[in-house]
Amino acid sequence: MNKDLEYRLSGLASIVYGLHHSLGLMKYISFSLHDEPFNLSNNLGLLWIWRSLMANQLVDFYKVIAKKEKCSFTKIINVSKELKCEINYEKIEKDSIQLKDDYDKTDFEKVRSKYIAHQDLNVEIVETDLITIDSFTKRIAELSQAFFAEFRRDANKLSNEVVNSFKKVFKTIDEYEKVKAFLVAAQIRSQKTVKISDIAQTIKQK
Repeated sequence: MNKDLEYRLSGLASIVYGLHHSLGLMKYISFSLHDEPFNLSNNLGLLWIWRSLMANQLVDFYKVIAKKEKCSFTKIINVSKELKCEINYEKIEKDSIQLKDDYDKTDFEKVRSKYIAHQDLNVEIVETDLITIDSFTKRIAELSQAFFAEFRRDANKLSNEVVNSFKKVFKTIDEYEKVKAFLVAAQIRSQKTVKISDIAQTIKQK
């Protein structure tokens, strides 16, 4: 494969890989931490992480949507045409145009341009939503798979390894809180010793 085209396809694969993991983290932080000691409503660190992930997501959307971007769907199509690659352009062009049209109907570009790229603080607040971000992330991944199939290129395997690793942090916090509560209760009862098996059973309890 032409080195320039391979570079752009590799860039697209990397962007999709990042979009997948960022989406997983955003959804986990948004929907799975309400009952945790630390969550979006009471922890500025988690809120900062969520907002940073959201900003990165919108920037990466732009990278694959904007035709001038080096790894965008349109740019890859144009380069492959210049190289006279023998692939079926009809479907990937149609789906790329439809994705761009739907992108233009959202507030993604307004948020990216005014609040992320240029930090214009003199405009009204514009918000976006996780449901739409979720939908676009999945559509970009699906369209990318179609591109990779046409160019006979293996894509990065998507998994939940990053989110699962993040979950372990909060699982450990939960276990620590349970053990601490168990030991405090034992101390109140003036117990001098406790059974390891009892501690283990406490950790298993939901």
